[in-house]
Amino acid sequence: MQLSLTVLDSIKIPLDSTINPNGTTFQYINSDSGEYLALQNKAVHAIEIFNLEFGIHAKRIKLQKDGPNRSGEVNGFRLFSNDSLLVASYPQKLMLFNFEGLKTSEFPVKDSQNDVNYISSTSEIPFLFDGKKSIWRTTIFFGISLICLLRILVNTVISINWIWNLLTQKLNGCPSPILRILGRKGKKVSKFTWTDRGDSILVSPYNDHRIWVISKKSGELLNRLEVKAPLVNQFHIIKGLPSGDQGIIEELESDRYELLLYDQFRAVFYRFYFVGIDVNDFEVHYRELYSNRPKIGLLVLDTNLKIIGNHLFDTHQIEPWNYFVGRKGLYVSTNNPNRDDFDENYLRYDIIRFEGLEYED
Repeated sequence: MQLSLTVLDSIKIPLDSTINPNGTTFQYINSDSGEYLALQNKAVHAIEIFNLEFGIHAKRIKLQKDGPNRSGEVNGFRLFSNDSLLVASYPQKLMLFNFEGLKTSEFPVKDSQNDVNYISSTSEIPFLFDGKKSIWRTTIFFGISLICLLRILVNTVISINWIWNLLTQKLNGCPSPILRILGRKGKKVSKFTWTDRGDSILVSPYNDHRIWVISKKSGELLNRLEVKAPLVNQFHIIKGLPSGDQGIIEELESDRYELLLYDQFRAVFYRFYFVGIDVNDFEVHYRELYSNRPKIGLLVLDTNLKIIGNHLFDTHQIEPWNYFVGRKGLYVSTNNPNRDDFDENYLRYDIIRFEGLEYED
């Protein structure tokens, strides 16, 4: 069912010359003092916070590259209280900072049985918490090549459990269907995105119609549900090492899923997806199309993952990866670099609402 939407409002936040708006981590914050957006600014090694109501820059958390408060190479972050910033760092550590950029704790992530060579927390696979207020007693999930559960006490990682290892054992020793999705004539890319629904994690593979529901408490696979977008019909099958840019072109010609977001205010999910294209139909170079896919669609799902409706955005209408859920609705970035009106000096979002959903005002 084609789902109609309306644009409640458009916001435009000016950026100074020190802020690079390109990023992979965007976090919405709903607090007593208002609604905010946080993003990583790699230009000056900082986390920037913006007031969404007034459309202004509110705070910069400056991170240090050297000294006692050194953060290392930052691979994403998560704000989880009024004064706590958790950073994914290289070398492989989780680091806790206050809003003044002072390091309060760090947790090296090591495991004797698995080589942990990369930790990240992006919009694609953000840190997920078990809902407890204290970091010392919080279970943290993060994505690398496998999904891992860490339990942290004071300043030490006290246990590491590999969720997909457990699931693999329960699937009769077969490789995880998400991590190694094999076709008869080749192999699919094994990446995925996820979101949080209170007591469970919802995992959405790039190249699988199914969404996986995992219990946070036990790590058990609770369900696998087919949630197919009508325009996602041809996944990218890797048949061998591509020559030149052939791999990029094949990826652009294929369909796949993108971010999965949970809307806690309306108890629905948004599953974004990319529609394959013919690169010859565009004046933009295919490398630019690859960085910002031109055709983006969206499934709206109820809390049981039943499809409410589908919407296909206009070509280049929104910017991939740059969306988040707020109290007023779904925020989608309209500052796609391939648009004629692109302006790197602003953050631009449309706040959209869908027919049939209930909103507070």
